[in-house]
Amino acid sequence: MLTTNHSHSKPNMALVVMFSSMARVVVLRLFMLDPLRAYYQRQIEAATGLPIRAVQRELDRLASSGLLYRRSEGNRMYYQVDMQFALFPELRGLVLKTASDEERLRGLLALDESVRLAFLNGEEKKVLVVTTSGRPSSVSAPAGYVMEVLSVDEFARQAADRSASLETYLARGVDLLGRREDVIWRRIEAAGYLVRKEQGVP
Repeated sequence: MLTTNHSHSKPNMALVVMFSSMARVVVLRLFMLDPLRAYYQRQIEAATGLPIRAVQRELDRLASSGLLYRRSEGNRMYYQVDMQFALFPELRGLVLKTASDEERLRGLLALDESVRLAFLNGEEKKVLVVTTSGRPSSVSAPAGYVMEVLSVDEFARQAADRSASLETYLARGVDLLGRREDVIWRRIEAAGYLVRKEQGVP
């Protein structure tokens, strides 16, 4: 009996750590939607709207559970999901099942290696996905949305020309993935676009 109880205590503690706080759910959602990215505390604070103390507390707890690992780079501590964590598939599945169409789209595009950038115009129900090759992503747009795909080169050319076809995304839409470190963002900024991030995107 003692052995059985002990063997179940670690997974049980992991579940308690995962779901005992609304702030933790908000932080967890951020990581589950884009598990390949590493985030530092201020990015998480900005994306979630949580006070920095709450962010730090939840990151410590999620790291101690084994779901997140951390690494320091300069004076910043970065946190990233350990996708080998035993409960990762289930946690991600729960987040995707409870996500809005736009969040689910973001979560699926984030794991498609060919996708570099994605923009959403919710008013017109259009999605622009920029891929390395220009071939369509394996991800489908939510029902009622139209997805357009451009190669990196074609997107860069159209951005430089301030093509009218990009206005719907870069002037009136939002950045769905938040990958501002991508070199393509220099082309977007050089063309004079100030693209807002989708709510909850770091």
